[in-house]
Amino acid sequence: MTGLHCARVRFFGLILCLPFLLAWSDSWEGIREASRRITSLEAQFIQKKTLPILAKPFVSQGRFFYQAPAQLRWEYDRPVRSVLMMNGGAVKRYFKDQEGWREDAGAALPAMRLVMEEIMNWQQGRFDANPQFQASLLKGPEPRVLLVPKDSSWRKMIQRIELILSSEQAGVMKSVRVVEDERTDTVLEFSQVRINRPLPSSVFVNVE
Repeated sequence: MTGLHCARVRFFGLILCLPFLLAWSDSWEGIREASRRITSLEAQFIQKKTLPILAKPFVSQGRFFYQAPAQLRWEYDRPVRSVLMMNGGAVKRYFKDQEGWREDAGAALPAMRLVMEEIMNWQQGRFDANPQFQASLLKGPEPRVLLVPKDSSWRKMIQRIELILSSEQAGVMKSVRVVEDERTDTVLEFSQVRINRPLPSSVFVNVE
């Protein structure tokens, strides 16, 4: 097969995929179907936390790993190293200090479990799975899912969650924005996303 023929094959393959890439986020069914095609995912992320008391956003960096059906790893590399892992139903959190890694078994762990379960729902395309939120699918050049708490007590903590869907990779989120109020939010932007690559089981068990 000549180089020119290979280039033509790749070009026409891309053209054939375009309708799927553009349409996967048009409906809940399309989102769930695209998510089912993802068996694993790894990505880099930058997190920016904006607070009224900060002159500029507080920036963190890290990595995210997902393995279907129920394994997650959320790892911060900067400014403080920490790892949050979900392996089946078990959730563990670790911090690194001058003496090395230590496991955190504090009171915040149950809350972390809820967060990881919610991330798992999103990764599986089940944005409408949490009964505490009203989920809306907003179409357009930059499709997004909008989650708004149903209960007024929840809205005192979180006004809304905006999940931007990728127009380049079906079943992938481009970014997440959690809005606490109009002056306080957290934005996560994903990059270098790789899907359906074999991930060693140790990623979801070992800290290092």
